[in-house]
Amino acid sequence: MSIVMLTAVTRVERRAATSFVFDTVNRIGGWIDDVRMYSNLMNTIRLTLPAGAFAVLVAALEEGGIMVDPLQDPGDLRDAATECMATLQLTFIHDEPDLKREVPTVPG
Repeated sequence: MSIVMLTAVTRVERRAATSFVFDTVNRIGGWIDDVRMYSNLMNTIRLTLPAGAFAVLVAALEEGGIMVDPLQDPGDLRDAATECMATLQLTFIHDEPDLKREVPTVPG
């Protein structure tokens, strides 16, 4: 089984864009497996979808202001009923400063 690797960029606010991706994946019959947030610059979302739903996902994301690079067919997408794992690397374009997180000191 191949993993479909998607990359996208958006100017949509990051929380709204991330929620939109989650809702869209769920609406078209998939689910979110994991999310990694890299400051306020990028999220990597791991998801599972029926193979036939990837074109719908890309179209819905683009309609919502998330521009996805062209979909590369790894071969598994030919059988529409097959469940396929995917990653979506979502980069946010904005003028906000990088998020700083306070790391508590550990008594040592």
